[in-house]
Amino acid sequence: MPPRFKELYKPRPTNSDVRHRRLLHESQLRQLQREQLFMGKRLRLRTPQESETESEYEFTPSTISALVAGLQSTERDERVAALANLSTRLEQPSHELRAYVESGSCMDVISKVLAASDAEATLQALWCLTNIAGGEPRMAERALEAAPAVVSLAESQSVDLQNQAIWALGNMAAEGECARNQLYANGAVDAIVNVVKTTQDSGVLQTACFALSNLARKPSSFFANLFDLCVPQAVAQQLREFESDAECVAELAWVCVYLSASSSEAQIDALLASGSVGLLVEFAAKSSVGSATLIPIIRTLGNVAAGTDAQTHALASNAQFVTLLVRSIESTSSRAVEKEALWVLSSVTAGTADDVDIMVRAGVVSDLARIVGTQNFDIRKEAARSLLNIAIVGHRTQDLPNRELAPHFVDFVACQDEELVRMGVQFVALLFEHLPNRQGQKILSQIVGAIDVLENLVAVTSDDETRSLVSALIDDYYADLSL
Repeated sequence: MPPRFKELYKPRPTNSDVRHRRLLHESQLRQLQREQLFMGKRLRLRTPQESETESEYEFTPSTISALVAGLQSTERDERVAALANLSTRLEQPSHELRAYVESGSCMDVISKVLAASDAEATLQALWCLTNIAGGEPRMAERALEAAPAVVSLAESQSVDLQNQAIWALGNMAAEGECARNQLYANGAVDAIVNVVKTTQDSGVLQTACFALSNLARKPSSFFANLFDLCVPQAVAQQLREFESDAECVAELAWVCVYLSASSSEAQIDALLASGSVGLLVEFAAKSSVGSATLIPIIRTLGNVAAGTDAQTHALASNAQFVTLLVRSIESTSSRAVEKEALWVLSSVTAGTADDVDIMVRAGVVSDLARIVGTQNFDIRKEAARSLLNIAIVGHRTQDLPNRELAPHFVDFVACQDEELVRMGVQFVALLFEHLPNRQGQKILSQIVGAIDVLENLVAVTSDDETRSLVSALIDDYYADLSL
């Protein structure tokens, strides 16, 4: 494909052209940021003001030649400028640039710069390496070749070099288990944990927490070592130190998310004992906390609540936790926060009857009933799970607003989601079994088409257990013709 513009002669852009390119650039950055949220990688992006106009043009073979010449120049300023140019182009690398990184001399050049003592050139090389590691797997694999040098720079006395080196390690760690094992062998875990423990710089702390979160991802051969290194205690210490910095708290909370995800009972106990979970609850109890900070905090709480009954009760017996959970469920400003909070509540209500009683007294039933009747199916499913737990674990079927809830659970029976279907059937069974004087059957009879929905399910379901239960419910429904 020919370039959009001539390689050497380009017209001077007008103000409208610059504005259009800036808007397009910002749109592309937002898309990249969404992708990086799922990848666990973060590119270092130059602002439109920092970027040269040239970077917005097509990348051609002649551009590669010019770039390589700049990187290999004997003039120091030319090399630094070439590295800066390279880092910008690596934000969205062309096919030719990816080939240069994967099979050309790019990594050799970067490694030589990292081994030298020019701080500015080293910073630009680290910036390049950060974006290489944040790219496609084959590029990220090449970045790992420089890991030993980058680990050394993670302990640099220069804040800028230290921060950029840790950022690069964080992107490398997101590449997968093999990459994390190699970084562990290179000493990256010890170096980054030490930074988390000791840094007083908020920017470095945020970057170190990002890298540590990626290193704590599973599967991992060294996950237990994070507890031996007292990471939960380090998190608690820095939560106290940076309690007024929401961005630092959010990054520290993400570390807790990964420390608590599918972890052992002893590891969750260690996290609770460190005080970090309690500090997160205290921070989140503030009404001004935004959703970007709330999500990792609530997700951590969900991981803990999914542990043993004792661990769940440790949360449920905390009045601030209950207040936070109810407030998050009532929130209509953030669908993500609401969904995360409902997931936590479903774990709490699956614990003990005492924990169910705590949540019922807090007033969650009315909120759950509202959500089941008004929200999208994925949110309704989470709310329905908690309502069923309240009925079964808490023995509170009769305390629920059953006439209000029944039509919505019947809707579940008629939907295409197998889990929702089972929930709907289970709710009907609870009504039939636990409401006195056949009130459950009477409630069902007052819902137009409800019995037809059950009969249709018998005909279409491939689940023998569901078919058997629904058939029994239909027989029970028709047992008393005076309904």
